[in-house]
Amino acid sequence: MLLLSALLAAVLVPVPASSSGVLRFSIEVAGVTDARVTITGPEAELPEGPFRGFASINGSATELPISGVVAHSEGKFRLPVTVRYTELPEAWTEGFRTDTFTYRIRSASGSPREWTGTQPFREVEVAGESSDKFLALQNVRLTDVSLLSSEAVGELMLVNPLGFDVKIAEATYVLLAEGEPVGEGSAHGLILRGQRKNILRLPIAIDHASLLSAAGRAAVGGDAAVRLKGKLVLRLRGGDLAVPLDLSGHLSGGS
Repeated sequence: MLLLSALLAAVLVPVPASSSGVLRFSIEVAGVTDARVTITGPEAELPEGPFRGFASINGSATELPISGVVAHSEGKFRLPVTVRYTELPEAWTEGFRTDTFTYRIRSASGSPREWTGTQPFREVEVAGESSDKFLALQNVRLTDVSLLSSEAVGELMLVNPLGFDVKIAEATYVLLAEGEPVGEGSAHGLILRGQRKNILRLPIAIDHASLLSAAGRAAVGGDAAVRLKGKLVLRLRGGDLAVPLDLSGHLSGGS
């Protein structure tokens, strides 16, 4: 979902932006393979019935074939189309912006029509599957323990459902126990392989005294609830995109 969100709608940045054009978009995440994008607009723009056409965003010359059945209701048309993540073009990341996207929809059935416009990401409705199917903190494990400091590894599960790899230029994060910071770390140059579940192993330097103070001996000898907060910086063709992290998990004392 991370990259689908980045390309289409889940980066809901609250900055001033204006809309142009008659179409609006909503996304329902159906699973880790596809999503349903519903395009709506004034009823007069499209007749009811089958629709075939092409879509592109942010001025890209690369088009995605789309098809669905148009229905009318309350003066508006609704066109739901199923989009497979693997079909999203990598070229669409070239013109990516964090506040708005431009769109171009053209019809290949019936009378030739074309719609263009701009829409803020914050106006795109997103619903459906929980994000933990795409991103989760599986485990934080102590790997080296001393009197003053310790080392740990956080195992981050990230599903990249797209048909291309994505580079994580940088990851920075803080580990918290009982709401108190007990460790931190960073990683660089990670790769999210396309069409698979990736396990990223993030190194964490633990402040042993802070950990014992916050979570007690259970943090070292047993199991303690923790949170990992920070950000991933994705390197897209059009620039970097920061994705926030705020994940719950458990710290174990395994070797």
